[in-house]
Amino acid sequence: TGITDGELLQGVKYFGQGARTHSLVMRSKSGTVREITATHRLDKLMKFSDIKYD
Repeated sequence: TGITDGELLQGVKYFGQGARTHSLVMRSKSGTVREITATHRLDKLMKFSDIKYD
């Protein structure tokens, strides 16, 4: 998962009440490469985390 923007992945982008992350997952056995863009709702995350995301 990219934290800051780089040549391979975008960094974390915050918006309103959420964040978007970009990840690259590779499996050598099958050669599968997955590009994942995930949207995280900070209000829901705070229900499970001791860290405050305000």
